[in-house]
Formats: sequence, C-alpha cells, structure tokens
Amino acid sequence: MKTLTLPNGDIISYIDKLTALDVYEEIYVENEYLRHGIQIKDKDVIFDIGANIGLFSRFMTTQAKDLRIYTFEPVPVIFGILEENLRNLPAYIKNYNIGLAETIKDTKINYYPKVSADSAIIPFDWDLKVNQYVDQYNEIIVKDTPVAKIVPKFLRKKVVKIILKNLYKAELIDCKLRPLSDLIKENDIDTINLMKIDAENYEYQVLMGINDYDWDKIQQIAMEVHEHIEGGENLLNNLTEMLEDKGFQVIKGLDSRFSSMGVYMLYARRL
Repeated sequence: MKTLTLPNGDIISYIDKLTALDVYEEIYVENEYLRHGIQIKDKDVIFDIGANIGLFSRFMTTQAKDLRIYTFEPVPVIFGILEENLRNLPAYIKNYNIGLAETIKDTKINYYPKVSADSAIIPFDWDLKVNQYVDQYNEIIVKDTPVAKIVPKFLRKKVVKIILKNLYKAELIDCKLRPLSDLIKENDIDTINLMKIDAENYEYQVLMGINDYDWDKIQQIAMEVHEHIEGGENLLNNLTEMLEDKGFQVIKGLDSRFSSMGVYMLYARRL
C-alpha cells in the first residue's frame, strides 16, 4: 500500500497522487464543503457519500468532536484505502462498500486508476469534455504541463484527446447500490446534520433514494453537481428547485474550482 505525506504533515494511503493532492486541495485548503453557512459541531451525524479515499471524513474529525460519520464508497480497491485512512480517528465511523441510488441493484462502475476520484457509473460526455478542455487549455493543460504551451492551436484538440484517453482508461468494476433511506433506517438515524455528496455524475440518483418521510431529518447538504454528462445541462437548476421544494435554502456555488468545466457546488440548509 502506497503512502503519501500531505502538505499538512498527515501521512495517508493513496491510489493515485493526482487524486490525493487534488482532493486535499479541495477539502483542506479551499474548504469547498464548508461554505455559505454550512457548518458542523460536536456530536453531529455526517454522511460522506462518494467518500473516495476518506479525506473529507478525515478532515471533519479535525473540525468537531464526537462525530458519527457514515461513509459510502462503491469501488472495492478505493474502499480498502478509505478504511486504512479512517482507522483510529477520534470519531465513530462506519464504512459502507456500496453506492447509493433510487433502488437496490447491482451495476458496473468505471474505475479510473489514474484519476480514481473521477470513477463513475455514468461517464462524462466525451465530446463535451474534450471541448471544455480545449476552451480552458491555458488555464488547465498548460498550468499542469507548461511545455504544452508550445502546441499550436490547431493541434490542441488532438493533444487533449490523447491526455484524456491516457487518464481515463477505465476498468469496469461490479458494485452494489442501495437507497439512502435504507441506510437511515438500518442505523436508526433521526438527524443527518450534514450530507456531503460527491457521487461523480450520480447525485440525482442518490437523492431519489430518499423517502419523503426522511427528508426532514436532513439539515444540511454540500454537493458537487456534474452537468458534463449527456442531458445534464439543466441539472444544477433542477436540483436547486428540488431542494427548495424540500424546504432548503439553496446557494449555487458558481465560483467553484471546476465551474468552467460543468462541475458546480450546491449548498443547502434548512430554513
């Protein structure tokens, strides 16, 4: 098992360095999930949906005491790293090697070993993603690979396709899905103080697994919304309307790191 020392000095297990450092930046440095009034306090119950290698839950244990954290990660190899990273932390933590959806079912997930945090049941729209990277070539490609600046504009799309095909070589992995309300009942949960969702293009299906009578138990949601899928161009607005209908005050994170790439943050709190 590979280990990595993070910028804050923590030593973690990881799969790919790109994911580990990027997720660290998102959670620890930019504090993406605790913005616009989203907060936690001692003894809160937290659902970490799309937990990946566990950095969000790990960070939460530095922000409050006596937390109850439930994590959900469907890819077995990622789940093994998550369990290692969440061992012996000062919180009650229960880990589930499953994904969440509207019904109980078995499916396949695209596991990307080189960018494990992007592993997804529904892959992104390839043509859309290529065009987004070409449009953001200097801001993303050149920033990470300065030598790419010498590539003439007429060749940039070809370069982007080569890079993405290399990064997103998928392994199809079996995974199990369950409705969120089943887990709420199974753990006899009365309140979810914060539900973090980073389900990589599957956030709508996650929310569809919540029964009407369980919605009032959820107090806060911090969620990534991915519009870079086929038919996803109105997903941010649709999820905003859904959460407002459920009684939440909702703020769209249009200034998040990847908003130019069709990935937004959504923050919802009980009024």
